[in-house]
Amino acid sequence: MADNELFDSIKENLNGRPGQPMLFGVCRSLAARCGQEPWLFRAAAIVLVLLFTSVTVVAYILLGLFLDETSERTRGIFRGLFMTLRETVDKVVDGISDLFKSGNGSTGRP
Repeated sequence: MADNELFDSIKENLNGRPGQPMLFGVCRSLAARCGQEPWLFRAAAIVLVLLFTSVTVVAYILLGLFLDETSERTRGIFRGLFMTLRETVDKVVDGISDLFKSGNGSTGRP
C-alpha cells in the first residue's frame, strides 16, 4: 500500500503543474507526441542525466531548440540568461574600471 502512495507521489511531482513546463517543456512535448504520460519522460531524463550528464543536457537543449512546441520558450530562456550574464559582466567591468580610475588619482602623480 505504501509503495503505491510513494509511486503516486513521485508521479504527481514529475507531472508538474497543469500547462506549466518544468524547464523547457521537452518531456511534456515528447510525451504528447508519443501518447504517454510526461512523468515517464521526466523520470527517464533524470536517469539519463545521472548516467550521461553532458550528452543528456546537450540533447535536452537541442530538443528544446528544435521541437516546435518548445523552441520559443527555450530561446526566451536563453535570451534572459544571456541578458543577465551581459549585465553582470558590464557591472564587473564598470567596477574594475572605476577601481583603476580612483586608483590613479590617489597616488598624487599627475
